[in-house]
Amino acid sequence: MNTPPDPTLHSEKLGQAMQALRAKDHVLVTSLVRELLEANPENADALFLLGMNAHAMNRHDLAVNLIGKAIARNPGQPYYLFNLAGALSALGETGKARECLLTAIRLKPDMAEAHVNLGNLLFGNGERRAAAEHYLAGLRLNPRLETGYYNLGVIFQEYGDQAAALEQFDQALSLTPDNAQAHMGRAHSLLKTGAFAEGWREYEWRFRLPNHAPRICPVPRWDGSETLEKKRIYVYTEQGFGDALMFARYAPLLRERGATVLLECRPELESLFAASGLAERVHARGLEDEAPPPFDYDLHIPLMSLPALLGTTLETIPRRVPYLAPPPERVAEWGARLGEKREFRVGLSWSGNPATSVNRERACALTDLLPLLSVPGTAFYSVQKGVPAAQLTPMLAERHAIRILEPELHDFAATGAALRQLDLLISTDTAVVHLAGGLGVPVWTLLHHASEWRWLEGRGDCPWYPSMRLFRQRQAGDWAGVVEQVRNALLDQLSSTS
Repeated sequence: MNTPPDPTLHSEKLGQAMQALRAKDHVLVTSLVRELLEANPENADALFLLGMNAHAMNRHDLAVNLIGKAIARNPGQPYYLFNLAGALSALGETGKARECLLTAIRLKPDMAEAHVNLGNLLFGNGERRAAAEHYLAGLRLNPRLETGYYNLGVIFQEYGDQAAALEQFDQALSLTPDNAQAHMGRAHSLLKTGAFAEGWREYEWRFRLPNHAPRICPVPRWDGSETLEKKRIYVYTEQGFGDALMFARYAPLLRERGATVLLECRPELESLFAASGLAERVHARGLEDEAPPPFDYDLHIPLMSLPALLGTTLETIPRRVPYLAPPPERVAEWGARLGEKREFRVGLSWSGNPATSVNRERACALTDLLPLLSVPGTAFYSVQKGVPAAQLTPMLAERHAIRILEPELHDFAATGAALRQLDLLISTDTAVVHLAGGLGVPVWTLLHHASEWRWLEGRGDCPWYPSMRLFRQRQAGDWAGVVEQVRNALLDQLSSTS
């Protein structure tokens, strides 16, 4: 909760209600505020506190209603507007939230927190430069707002100035040394520039982020120093499918050290990982599965901690590709299904999971890729899955002769088998590019302007995947420019092989 509107408060009971709100005693807040409103229904501060209590309980619609009533009784109170903006943002009404913050700043120009929150709204809307101006304004007013430093660091990071980004993250850490977000910001900037040794160390801070707690196991976590000879090590994937596919290359390295590797992954990856021979045993675990693994083990380790423990540098990235292999019978089935090859086969994918916030900038639309379809001598296949696959309507597929494979892509083994029958995959930054890269299938990855750390900076190749080419936006949102680069490359590819 933010500072109350009047530090002297109106009564002892109002002060008690504020203390209860800080203590998250929502029942007591309601009881005390109702007593105040019974005595004075026009008590704006009481209505405001009741609204803040609703906001703290995620009743944002009720919070908007109650804080709105407080503002009607006291329209000149900037803190009411500031907190109303928070409730409106939680409801997705960012336009109204923006107006509230602008009004709060007009009423109280030295409200540093309002500048920072306005910066957050602008940042979320893609208005990075305007957001940076408000972060800077907030920090001039209050140099101890570590959130402002962190957010500025993210903006510098996205614009490719990693040195400036690191300065901002360091400023945030000078105020709050245990700020996991700032440590992760440092990790991403360091890894993006190829400073892997320090970057991997910082990357361990991911387990301090909300909802990223490490797995609780009854045996020690491997620290990299203990011998693995004749040890059973439980390795579990984390984060998204792309991360699991990318870092699965590390499991065989543990086997080479004499370990029996017990690899846990999401069910969609089980068949692929088992067929790839990555571990002695592959165990599937769903997101909601809380049961312990059905085997005994001596040590455990999260998959994405292995690069740090194995000392991975830019020069020593494990490049033994392919390290993924779908079941041979599925590859044969897809060969029969697609039939005789007459043209250059190109797979297409344009979006990851739209429910994730990062997908908004990573993804393009199918319509952005349409200029590719006029390249002669090509046959296109959609491997797009999920909600974005609906962009390829049957009418559009027929018009452009795109074969839709989605109904038969039940898991990553099926998708991998289909990719093995294609000559090239063209896709935005989704899990399928990691699948293709791990299979050794040629893949052209379309990257948005602020691409993440694993693609490094300014490179057209990818040290993680020898079969991958990178095509980068020159300006934020410029998918047309990227697709033009890809179309020209595709024409060159076909002319050189004809």
